[in-house]
Amino acid sequence: MIMEEITGRFTIEGWENVQINIGEIVEEEEEWEPMGPYPFPKMADLRDWDFKLLNRYKPFYAPQCDVCALCTFGKCDLTGNKYGACGIRMDAMQGRIVLLACLVGCSAHTAHARHMIHDLERKWGLDVPFDLGTEINVTAPLTQLITGIKPKKVRDFLPVLDYIEENIVQLADALHTGQEGSYLDFESKALQMGMLDSLGKEVADMVQIAYYNMPHGESNQPFFEVGMGTIDTNKPTIIVIGHNAPPSFDIVDYLMENGLEDEVELGGICCTAIDITRKYQKAKIASALGRQLRVVRAGFADVIVIDEQCIRADILKQAKAVGSPVICT
Repeated sequence: MIMEEITGRFTIEGWENVQINIGEIVEEEEEWEPMGPYPFPKMADLRDWDFKLLNRYKPFYAPQCDVCALCTFGKCDLTGNKYGACGIRMDAMQGRIVLLACLVGCSAHTAHARHMIHDLERKWGLDVPFDLGTEINVTAPLTQLITGIKPKKVRDFLPVLDYIEENIVQLADALHTGQEGSYLDFESKALQMGMLDSLGKEVADMVQIAYYNMPHGESNQPFFEVGMGTIDTNKPTIIVIGHNAPPSFDIVDYLMENGLEDEVELGGICCTAIDITRKYQKAKIASALGRQLRVVRAGFADVIVIDEQCIRADILKQAKAVGSPVICT
């Protein structure tokens, strides 16, 4: 007898007036470690602990400016810790800006993880096994610590992303005018956002390790050359820039399938550069993010391929100045 797992909405013959909807099928949880008091912690859960840390280890702020221009009441001069039109003061404003900065990073990294799952799910599904081998005892330390989930396949990361995205919205809400006035609460929320950021980055990396079978828990990994001087400009040269590696992996697959590894030079900038070296040993790391302009304006790239994040806002202008075509993925 063949048993078929069915999810979604369906009807049964003879019961046309009855509609049955089966959502997620939940399996019995594995008892791998006693559950702590705050799985999937929200802002209030860790607030008291944050306050203890912040009172013991006081953060140092170097104000970027003395005004607030985040709403139409302003600009408000907060010099000397004066009150703004909404009642906020300089100390709270600095905590607010730090929370905003943490929000930008957390949103970008979590969106990257979600984007990758959306794209790669179409190719390989969500049941790709997640196994880092026998030399790693804790496979996803932040996921296990913060959520209590011990992931075994890509699907197991979906509730983790749901949790991060829900909290991003709630924490971003605190940035709005009239929502928060305590610098300590802003700092506590920044700690929470930083925790979520690290968790989102772990999910993104674990997902690409599972889908692309990247090296994991293995010794004797190869070293890679770094810097513009490592690029052989006598060959056709592709420079990839960004944070989302799958488009660059497609380039690697094409080069390998067509025997072009020794004919074409592939280099990268920023996070994508590091990720392609985990899959392709002939890749070069042209530079870090801070020297992106220098690499582009050097003019040795026959084509520049960009994906998302870590890309100069004027990349088209700079590439055009040296005649390098740009492909946006």
